[in-house]
Amino acid sequence: MKTRSTTSSAASIATPVPDFGGRPRRINLDLIVAVKGHGKLKIRPIRLDDEETMIRFHEGISEESIYMRYFEYLGLDRRTSHERLVRICTNTPNSYAIVVERPAGRHKPAAILAVGRLTQSPEKGVATFDTLISDKENEPRLAKVLLHRLVTLSRAFGFRSLRGERLVADHDTLNVCRTSGFVLQTLPEGGIVRVTLRL
Repeated sequence: MKTRSTTSSAASIATPVPDFGGRPRRINLDLIVAVKGHGKLKIRPIRLDDEETMIRFHEGISEESIYMRYFEYLGLDRRTSHERLVRICTNTPNSYAIVVERPAGRHKPAAILAVGRLTQSPEKGVATFDTLISDKENEPRLAKVLLHRLVTLSRAFGFRSLRGERLVADHDTLNVCRTSGFVLQTLPEGGIVRVTLRL
């Protein structure tokens, strides 16, 4: 009995804590997907040189969409400040963002259509997620592709559960979460719904 207990404890200690500091297992970080109505899009990790493209992305997002995402109003100047963009365009062991990008065409530059972010929760093995999609491009097909990619990355990084919180009024996002297998739980305060997926 003592030997089994010691072995179990050693195994528990040896189990690595998932984080975003290393390359995820068995997955290419860049992905090309075909989305009906959008054509071929690239999903890739965010980069520091995305700052100018992120400014154009935020210019296409309404105050209502910002409130749905952040639970508060954040002005464009605040969202696109250099200091903030440097921070959000840099992936760290605690936070990992991806963008859905429309490649450059003959007469127009590349454009970011959506951003998804994974954040390490204080709870071991749990990652939280957030998504933000340009108003012009926001529809269920693109939202589902983005969410599916975040789920895939969470598994590859070794997390056991993916969790997010949305306002009750955010019906479109909640429907995408529901059809993607998340369990929805309405929290007692603030009209917030917690969505959870066991990975």
